[in-house]
This record gives sequence, structure tokens and C-alpha cells, in this order.
Amino acid sequence: MEKCPFSQRQVEMIQWLANGKTASEIGEILGLSLWTVQKYLDRAKQAAGVRKDTALVATALRNGWIA
Repeated sequence: MEKCPFSQRQVEMIQWLANGKTASEIGEILGLSLWTVQKYLDRAKQAAGVRKDTALVATALRNGWIA
């Protein structure tokens, strides 16, 4: 298993995505602006080498980076 390339905050946001939440909803839940959430997710997608949120979630699940 590869080492997880994400920060703990990114993992938390990816888990929310996996549970069907939008970036806007994640921001409300975590008390962050939409811009901040999008930046965290953009950097996570870059680290995973993907372009879409669904691909980010799938990659994270496949590699065991989220449960």
C-alpha cells in the first residue's frame, strides 16, 4: 500500500465527498469558505493525479487512504 499523499484535513474532506457531500456542504460542516474547501480538494486531486472529485474518491478508496 502506498503512503497517503494527503494531509489529515484533505482526508477529512475526501471522506465527506465519499459520503455524498458537495464542496459547499463540506464548507458549512467544517466552518470553512467554499474557496478554502475547493483549494484543499484541488491540491488533493493534484497529489492523486486525477482531475475529478469522483476519481479522487475512487483513488483514495482503492489505495486505502480513506475507509
